[in-house]
Amino acid sequence: MTLRNRLLWLFAPLLLLTLLVVYALSERILLQRFDQQDEQALFGEARQLNLYLDTELLRHLNIVRSYALWDDSYAFVQHPEGGFLREQLETDALINQAFDFVLFLTPQMQVVGELWPLQQPSVGAPPPDRASLRDALVQRSRQLHRLDSDSEPRHFHQQLLMLDATPTLLLSHAIINSQGTSKPVGTLVAGYFIKGQRLQQLQQRTQAKLLLQPAESSGAGWQPLPSAKGETSSGALMSPRSLPEAGLQRVQLLFPNSSEEAELQIAVTLPRRFYQEGQHAIRFFLGTALLVALCAMLVVYLGLEFWVLQRIERLQQEVAAIGHDAHLPRLSDPGNDELGRLSTALNQMLERLEQSEARDRAILDSIQDGYFELDTRGRILTVNRALGPLLGYSSEQLIGRTLKDILSAEEVARASRQFSRARDADAGDTAAFIAPLQRGNGIIGHFETRVSPIHDADGAVVGYRGILRDISDQVAYQNQLLDMALRDPLTGLCNRKAFTEQLSANLQRARQQGGILALLYLDLDRFKEVNDSFGHAIGDALLIAVAERLRNCLRQADRLYRLGGDEFTVLMPSGNQEAAEKLAERLLAALVSPFELDGNRIDFVSPSIGIALFPEHASEAEALIKAADSAMYQAKQQRNRACVYRADQASRQR
Repeated sequence: MTLRNRLLWLFAPLLLLTLLVVYALSERILLQRFDQQDEQALFGEARQLNLYLDTELLRHLNIVRSYALWDDSYAFVQHPEGGFLREQLETDALINQAFDFVLFLTPQMQVVGELWPLQQPSVGAPPPDRASLRDALVQRSRQLHRLDSDSEPRHFHQQLLMLDATPTLLLSHAIINSQGTSKPVGTLVAGYFIKGQRLQQLQQRTQAKLLLQPAESSGAGWQPLPSAKGETSSGALMSPRSLPEAGLQRVQLLFPNSSEEAELQIAVTLPRRFYQEGQHAIRFFLGTALLVALCAMLVVYLGLEFWVLQRIERLQQEVAAIGHDAHLPRLSDPGNDELGRLSTALNQMLERLEQSEARDRAILDSIQDGYFELDTRGRILTVNRALGPLLGYSSEQLIGRTLKDILSAEEVARASRQFSRARDADAGDTAAFIAPLQRGNGIIGHFETRVSPIHDADGAVVGYRGILRDISDQVAYQNQLLDMALRDPLTGLCNRKAFTEQLSANLQRARQQGGILALLYLDLDRFKEVNDSFGHAIGDALLIAVAERLRNCLRQADRLYRLGGDEFTVLMPSGNQEAAEKLAERLLAALVSPFELDGNRIDFVSPSIGIALFPEHASEAEALIKAADSAMYQAKQQRNRACVYRADQASRQR
């Protein structure tokens, strides 16, 4: 990170922290106060709405009471006559009094008279089915106002409720004489629907947005609201404030019925005007403060740029220009201040470093092993004089090349693991591994490599250094000894030791994978007569010829072994009985032709082949060999044939 960036990261967080503190304080103090004002305004609107609805209930109840305590109404219910409704109850008067319906009911809940001013265009379209609406009104009056009760002569009820999904103001009063001394002879039910123009008028009486909907049950924090003075009360409950979306606040008014059941719910939504205005003011203040702070930072930055940063940048460029040359340049910076003294100290350090590098280079060029340095991506940075001849390249050709250029894909992965182990090892430890490398002439050589990480001043790994030693002669000698231990010197086939090891390995692999395996055991009949009649030299030549014919009959996956003398075996990984029998037929056919060896014709030697299968005949190596040997013994009874192991015949042989 440059010094400019460091200065920026020094001042920017302080500025940001200051603005955040100011913003947090404004949020906690100012915006909280603005939010409280918005909350008070919302609750005030809700209370005013509740008082208005309470007043409406009281006003309309007084009107209904005047009709219910009217002697003419009392007489009409006892002796229903159509003239009363036409002469005494004028439709225009009911419309002016804001009623949508008036019903006269007997104690048996029969409608003896009704008026529906809903048909007037000024009020709204009539309901589609007046009979169903009448039945709903009667039913709701029975349920909510207990019209069957006559214990109270002045029995009355008022309610805000949902009737057929329509908000409704419903009022009822017992019909008695004007003195109030008689028993109720019926009930007067009246009210109006809160929709259309009435809903608009209700909306216009408040600054909030209203939504009338079916009521839900109240929860914690709901509070009862005070009602208007009078004989009635809506009994409304007010919910705590909620914030449905940004910039809005909402409170719910719940209106229960006479049975304390929730009936109607009004959502009162109001913008958070004070809160939003406070936010705008705070943002303007913070923006102005940020602009002032940025201007101050710019002035400070320009001063540092001309007096400090340009000199430091020139000093950095001179240091960066120092390369790997034998002679290191010196720095120049006039002045007796801190930067000038820093240049002098750096020049002294460069002189000591030049002497140290010259000494190290002389030591590295004197050793016979190759020395190299790599970066973290595997690119060669530095080599000594001996590394080039070891790999068949010049030092210039090696510089800049990567390990992928001289290692195979498999060895690149293994070398990467070794470099990772060296990186994670303790300080001073090295990781050693042997890997084949391709020389410049294309020949593969084997080298022992020891690597250790290179750390920077912060302890991070920035590269690797290593020593490379050529051990190609040692590897070739070891491979030769290994090949001699596992190879039959006469036929070039794998010997009994190799057969034993590879049989066990193939059996273990077959067990793990749930596979199968076939073993063919082959013996040459009358081979002893060849040695007795023609000599051991001809016998050896015959064994070589037999091995060559057998090898030409095998699949790529099959393996042929000479156990000794005239005994051979064949391993067939994933071989079933059918495949083993077909291979045995090919082997028999290959050996049926006579052999011409040094002018001698040998046509009496024939093979006998025994076949054993894993896991059908045996699950262990020794038992499988015995089964194949037993099958071969069965084949020898007739010669020049192959037999598959059978347990019953093996029992008769014993």
